[in-house]
Amino acid sequence: MRTIVYVDGYNLYYGLLRKSAYKWLDLFALFQNHVLDSAAEVIEVRYYTAPVKKEMSDDPQSSQRQRIYLEALRRMPPQKVTITEGKMAKSTPFWRLVTPISISGEPDIEKVQVVNFTEKKTDVNLATDMLSAAWLGDCEQVVLCSNDSDMEGALRNIRAHLPHIKIGLVAPISGDDNRKISTDLKNLAHWSKILSPVHLQNSQLPPVISHSKPIKKPEKW
Repeated sequence: MRTIVYVDGYNLYYGLLRKSAYKWLDLFALFQNHVLDSAAEVIEVRYYTAPVKKEMSDDPQSSQRQRIYLEALRRMPPQKVTITEGKMAKSTPFWRLVTPISISGEPDIEKVQVVNFTEKKTDVNLATDMLSAAWLGDCEQVVLCSNDSDMEGALRNIRAHLPHIKIGLVAPISGDDNRKISTDLKNLAHWSKILSPVHLQNSQLPPVISHSKPIKKPEKW
């Protein structure tokens, strides 16, 4: 069964990877060898993310580590991982506090200005690519790795208009409680499962990826 896997990078990271030791993740091996059944032939893993800005993190090396990882995904045989990048938009809105801050002799502080970063384009890029592949007959099965209910519309359209396309859902969430999977997505999938830390542990890239300029796993994350 010709399968294309669609990975929401930030949903995967914040849902499961962030607090794990398995960030050096081989996405192709993960799905072909450990998540999908033997009937599935992964013809491509499409990974959607946005560049980390240095000012987003307390660690200035975060951006560099992300670039190294993305290059490792591109170079790792069999080179079936494609990466689509959106962008991070910065804004400085005023947000209302849940509990105003009282300062003696001064009016209560009810709002504060914050630095906010919003991921742009990823959801739209993923949804349109998934719909296009299904409509064009590029695959027999689409597998979504996300627990974001914003993907409901894309899955609903595939299910309604292309019933011959099988839909799989892999939720990157902690624990083994199926009730944590987005009901909106699960109800539209032919099958679903939770991505576990064991899957991640068994699907790590090699410490060094041979290339004209070898790519090395970062010493820390």
